Amino acid sequence: MNSSTLEMRNISISFAGFPALRQVDFTLEGGSVHALVGANGAGKSTLMAVLSGTHDHYTGQITIDGQPVTVKLPHQARTHGIHLVQQEVDVALVPTLNVAENIMLDTLSEPGHLHNWSDIYHHAQRLIDQLGLSINLRGRIESCTLAEKQLILLARALSHKCRFLILDEPTAPLDQAESERLFALVRKLKAAGMAVVFISHRIHELRDICDRMTVLRDGRLVSDDSMEGLTNEHIIEKMIGHQLEDIYPPRRPPHSPETLLRIQGMHDKDKLRDISLSLHRGEILGIAGLAGAGKTELCKALFGATPSQVESGELNGKPWKPKEPYLSVELGLALVPEERRKEGIFIDEDIPMNLSVTADDSFSRFSIFNSRQALSWAKDIMGRLGIRASGPLQKLARLSGGNQQKVAIGKWLRSESQVLIFDEPTKGVDIKAKTDVFRLIDGLAQQGKGIIYASGEFAELVGLCDRILVLWDGRIVAELNAADVDEEILLMYSTGGTPA
Repeated sequence: MNSSTLEMRNISISFAGFPALRQVDFTLEGGSVHALVGANGAGKSTLMAVLSGTHDHYTGQITIDGQPVTVKLPHQARTHGIHLVQQEVDVALVPTLNVAENIMLDTLSEPGHLHNWSDIYHHAQRLIDQLGLSINLRGRIESCTLAEKQLILLARALSHKCRFLILDEPTAPLDQAESERLFALVRKLKAAGMAVVFISHRIHELRDICDRMTVLRDGRLVSDDSMEGLTNEHIIEKMIGHQLEDIYPPRRPPHSPETLLRIQGMHDKDKLRDISLSLHRGEILGIAGLAGAGKTELCKALFGATPSQVESGELNGKPWKPKEPYLSVELGLALVPEERRKEGIFIDEDIPMNLSVTADDSFSRFSIFNSRQALSWAKDIMGRLGIRASGPLQKLARLSGGNQQKVAIGKWLRSESQVLIFDEPTKGVDIKAKTDVFRLIDGLAQQGKGIIYASGEFAELVGLCDRILVLWDGRIVAELNAADVDEEILLMYSTGGTPA
């Protein structure tokens, strides 16, 4: 593969009069991995959307090896060897097609071509083998895990003559072993002369894999530096514009002994086995585990979104077993799911609609929805949670990932929920937005609500939670006091280990 240089010069773009990028310069060198970082809303995804042909109304110029190129449509980007593996994987996959068809989707969608299906499957298998992924090519996408979907999209990118690969939060759905396998592949592509853009909020990853780092803030270029010599503190300061002393709230006073939720002997048909746990008023209970451990399955089962069997349970002092989500909401349970775009928000609707969707009939009178009252509520929540938007009526598709997550949480603040379940609440969220989310969750606990916080980010569990339950292979293998453990101990239990 011949190395190439791509340059973006004076790139500007606005949406509904709101400037998202302001004369941004960005240079990609073949044979390098380039970090693109910034707080949510800084313009990272917008800049890469321009480069991948999603937006055609930008101003500025794109050149490859010094020659101007036209990139106004996705197929034009692919023609020039530019391919984006986006963060929200389900948006780019067709659930009714199988794995091989999704990998080769761009080839299959070319008009006027006859395809040899044997060649299609052979090519897809070669790409899967290159990624070290063991998966049935004839299996449906809807049966794949989030981690498998991410690698399937990466295989699709490699099916082209890709010279410039954009990875938007590629490790968010991956566990440590899967991330290391991805890093090994990225290093291999770099050695072959490919230029890789690596967008991540996991700062330790940037230092491990990247050669250079470009920082955006408020749609403007802040810096473009070699990674050599940059500390985590330097990177954070560049992203947010000031020092961040401590991202976690101070330890709360001891929580109430009152039990809000108790479950005994929960299991499902696929993953969960003999789950027993309790949650107290004012407590943040962490659920630790790597990808595939059963965190999402447990969160959904507790909310009644997936079927489960339970020996006994109690909610707010009364006998209870999870049944259906609508019953859970009526009984005071709330869920903020991991896949927010697919399950937590209405991406094509505006902010007031999303924030009022769980507010029972408090915005209605005589079955007539009071949009003015809902708008007033939305403005209040936007101020309280720091939701950044061009206006209160902005569609969620135009918000950054961190602001979408704040909306997914904010929609429960008008309800009477006493137990809130958070599944990977900071996935794809920058350091500043994480701090906002931590303080919001801490505030809910101080109000006396019970919080279940499921995450593979062990530092967050140690910094935020009171107790931590560790899941491994669908079972709880440890119950720990968060003040007495560190990330290494959680990792040991999460991989099936035991203390020496």
